[in-house]
Amino acid sequence: MHSTENRPKGFTRRSWHRKATKPVSYWMIALVIAVAAHPFIPQFRWLLVHMVTLGLVTTSIMIWGQHFTEALLKTRLAEESRPTQVGRIWGLTASIVLTMAGMLANLPPVTVLGAVGVSAMILWYAFALGAQLKAALAPRFSFVVRAYLIAACLLPFGATLGAILAFSPGEPWQGRLLLAHQVVNILGFVGVTVSATLLTLWPTVLRTKLDTAKASRASRFLIVMVIGTLIAMLGALVDNVLVGLAGLTLYILGQVVLGSLLVALARQSAQQTRREPLALFPVLSIGTAALWFLGTCVALWGLWFSSIGSSDGSPVTSPLNFSLTAARLHDLSVPFVAGFLLQLLLGAMSYLLPASMGGGPRALKAGLAVMSRWAIFRVVTLNLALGMFAFASVTGTVGEALFGALTFGTFAPSQFGSVTRVLVSAVAFIVLASFIVLMLRMVKVNLRERLEFKERSAQLGMPGVGAPTAPMHAAGGATSASTSSAVSAPRADAREAQPSREPAMLDRRHLTSALAGVGTVFSLAAVGRAFDGTLAGAAAVGNPAGGAEHTNGAGPAIAPTGRTTRLKVEANADMRFVPNTLEVPAGDRLEIEVRNVDPANTHDLVLATGPHTARLHPGDTAVLEAGIITEPVEGWCSIVGHRAMGMTLKITPTGASTSETEGGNAGAAGVGTDPLTRVSADLTAAPGTSRTRRDPVVPAVPSPGTPQKLAFDVTEANLEIAPGIAMESMVYNGEVMGPVVTSPLGGKVELTLTNSGEMGHSIDFHAGTVAPSTYMRTIAPGESLVYPFTTDYAGAWLYHCSTAPMTMHLSGGMYGILIVPPQGLAQADREYVLVQSEHYLTPEASTGADGSPVQGPDGCAVHAISSEKIFAERPDFTVFNGHANQYVHAPLEAKVGERVRIWVLAAGPSRGIAFHVVGTVFDTVFKEGKYLLQPDNTTGGGSQALDLGSCQGGFVEMVFHEEGTYKAVNHQFADLERGALALINVTA
Repeated sequence: MHSTENRPKGFTRRSWHRKATKPVSYWMIALVIAVAAHPFIPQFRWLLVHMVTLGLVTTSIMIWGQHFTEALLKTRLAEESRPTQVGRIWGLTASIVLTMAGMLANLPPVTVLGAVGVSAMILWYAFALGAQLKAALAPRFSFVVRAYLIAACLLPFGATLGAILAFSPGEPWQGRLLLAHQVVNILGFVGVTVSATLLTLWPTVLRTKLDTAKASRASRFLIVMVIGTLIAMLGALVDNVLVGLAGLTLYILGQVVLGSLLVALARQSAQQTRREPLALFPVLSIGTAALWFLGTCVALWGLWFSSIGSSDGSPVTSPLNFSLTAARLHDLSVPFVAGFLLQLLLGAMSYLLPASMGGGPRALKAGLAVMSRWAIFRVVTLNLALGMFAFASVTGTVGEALFGALTFGTFAPSQFGSVTRVLVSAVAFIVLASFIVLMLRMVKVNLRERLEFKERSAQLGMPGVGAPTAPMHAAGGATSASTSSAVSAPRADAREAQPSREPAMLDRRHLTSALAGVGTVFSLAAVGRAFDGTLAGAAAVGNPAGGAEHTNGAGPAIAPTGRTTRLKVEANADMRFVPNTLEVPAGDRLEIEVRNVDPANTHDLVLATGPHTARLHPGDTAVLEAGIITEPVEGWCSIVGHRAMGMTLKITPTGASTSETEGGNAGAAGVGTDPLTRVSADLTAAPGTSRTRRDPVVPAVPSPGTPQKLAFDVTEANLEIAPGIAMESMVYNGEVMGPVVTSPLGGKVELTLTNSGEMGHSIDFHAGTVAPSTYMRTIAPGESLVYPFTTDYAGAWLYHCSTAPMTMHLSGGMYGILIVPPQGLAQADREYVLVQSEHYLTPEASTGADGSPVQGPDGCAVHAISSEKIFAERPDFTVFNGHANQYVHAPLEAKVGERVRIWVLAAGPSRGIAFHVVGTVFDTVFKEGKYLLQPDNTTGGGSQALDLGSCQGGFVEMVFHEEGTYKAVNHQFADLERGALALINVTA
């Protein structure tokens, strides 16, 4: 016994729970805020996943692992240890926050420090569990605590792998480490801990008796799961698929054995009769979470198995396989994080929180009733929404069958568009967030019941010092009062044997709730589908079997042959479909099996007749039902910029007469338009109202010796480049032409590049001397890369995207300038920068899936990038700083007698510049690192133009002697007339 005099101030067992669980509440609130603000958060997917896995789950494991350990071992720790336990929990929380801050700020050393802190806190926790296990006298449930201890020792391995990933290692280690990190943390630390907990928590929630001997025998398979985890981790690190599969097979075997025990307990509970009904939400939520866990592990096994060899027959040890597998694991994040982890956590807490708060049987019953409000509606709605997300990512006929079965044939995966996803995910989020509201309500109800208990006790003359905690059941007998708030393995209460006086557990109300959940999700999905514009193509995509009357075009009818032709097409890293011409017997039904073999980019295939695949991640496959082919049909990839890069496909029917096949969909796709027709704009008009003038003033140069950290975020958007004309742009930090960067000679620069776009991108700083294969490599959507370099040489340096084809990415807006002033450069009165680029647009404006024109900023027309014009060198616009003639309407400023310096760069992608300022002479010319002319030179010479080839740069200086408006132009006048013009207003 521990005297109350030695008890730390403010610490009782109940107050320990309240203090220890505060970080979990804070993580829940932070998660809600992060979900709402995710469009503005860099690397939001990583953050949301780790807020659940590290913030919510790992913290909960530390709290409830200690809770269960005391209950199962029947130990009572000294109250003096409680502050230490709470301090350990807060230490873990601080370390997790530090890890996340390091990742978001792209500071790998900070991330490493946080990972070390997380590992230290978990190992401290494991040591504490070991000490309690050693001190316990003949514990019957030691196997559970032993599993906690072993699982906790796995987390430092995963944390180490995660810390290494923070330094963005290149392939093949990026894929290997990521896969190993996920396996050891998810399957090892979390999976083994949860599986051990369910051995006692599940029968407790079901209020049924647990056979300790059976549980002990089943627990041996926890070791099998640990061994499987380690083998799978080794398989990932050594890049061997077969070793990894062997580990996953062992792990799933352990799951199946433990799951069979849980199923037996559920059947046993269902056969019992009881006075009071079970708390429905914990049972349903924990049960469905366990199913998601098993299903996700099986899906992981299938995903890993599908990476054996690639389409070209490479062996199982191909580095590409693990890169593809690691990238596709994103598809499992929704079922694992939301389907398994969140449902399990919320289901368990819905039972444990009322039980740990005390207040007697009435308070426990009232608390469980609150936490189970709308239980069936919540569970059905959430799991139907999660199922739609999970099955929509499964490619091929299996995915279509699963999705169709889940939605009763009312939807196809290709109809699960962006608006539909937003609406369905919103209702799932609301269901999950309702837990917080119910939890607060439960606390209020518990306090009310405890107060009423005190009042009743006072009326009866009984001591009113608190209410007894509702007894939890232990195998072989009820727990003592000292441990009654802890959950341990249950037994059936003797009162449960009495005849049931409750109605059937699943009555008509429950059926109504289930139907309401299904109706809610389907209604929102239907609204989303309408907005996604997929209804027009529903017949072709969802029900192509239209018989003899169904054809793919509006031309003369050709009798269907009744045959089906199935062809395979690959989308590759060269932005091509292979093959890109498909010949099909006229009248045959066509099925196209599309596989994405591009290791970095997402692709899809859209046909002009309406059918289209879902977005295909690297390694994914989908079957597109093209319908009965009677006319030529055009197809393309709809990812921004891909079609313009040449990612097109043509289907040609064979065996039909010319009159039967001419015209049709090929013409509808715009084949008859001359691809070199110029896109014109009124260059005398002002830029659109939403277009902000690009500041031409050169930013200040950082102080020498101060490292400069930059962050570029790659996005794809429709941006105006000339009055009334927008381009399907690919940009750094949201603008055509990236940020103007300055650095002193010898300055150290560290750039973090984040790809928030829908295709692979990269960056190449011409000023740096670094290995291109390491720092200029293409990164997939959602990935980041750290690019350090030193500015050892002066000049006006180009940076640009180096992903092929570079002409498309650069003319799409992915370029910029880095200015490194030469040694001893005097300060000018005015210093400007003008970067010239040329842009090539398709003659026809872009249209949406429903055929309507795409609206750009201020309602202007949007055009894709034209590969034909690039190769023919037929630009539509030549611009300064990302917009044609923008400085005609907002000129540069100068005063008479001031020295004006203008940095000039020809960004290309293909054309140079003869830079000239009408009405003045340059007395200083600096080109490509060398002065060509300086004031007061011995020859008395001046300069009229700075001639720069593509990617060359420099600066000129001049002094204006009279007021007036001067023109800065490209003296290759064709480019001037396409928009390479800026005005300079000179005042007294």
